[in-house]
Amino acid sequence: MASLPESIFLDTNIFIFGALDPDSDENKILSVLQKDRNPQQNIRVVFSQELIDQILRVGKHLQNKDWASDLLARLWEQLQVDFIFVDDQDIQAIADAGIIPREDAGVYLTAKQGKVECFLLLGTINLFTHWLNKPKNLNA
Repeated sequence: MASLPESIFLDTNIFIFGALDPDSDENKILSVLQKDRNPQQNIRVVFSQELIDQILRVGKHLQNKDWASDLLARLWEQLQVDFIFVDDQDIQAIADAGIIPREDAGVYLTAKQGKVECFLLLGTINLFTHWLNKPKNLNA
């Protein structure tokens, strides 16, 4: 039987585009993850300060700082957020190793330390929403 992951990390753009366009696939994903719409699901959405900073920065750039702050407050209220502390020294160590670019190191460590089962980037949305739109009888 297929099931949703217990922990998920969403790319910044999924939050932003999901909030900007109620008809988008990104919004569908956010709706599935809302606590009050799916109380039987226990899906943790992993956040860190790095993700919060990105949401605020991109949201301010595309709309304004009040919109970005409001979005973050709604996400915090509507999702089952699991906040992961990522140490700046760990981010620097990953960046210094040259394996992952500095701008991605915080996101990588957030997902790793949060033990996420699913990591969704903007380019992977179609696969996930295709899975979400399958018939609800998951035993078939």
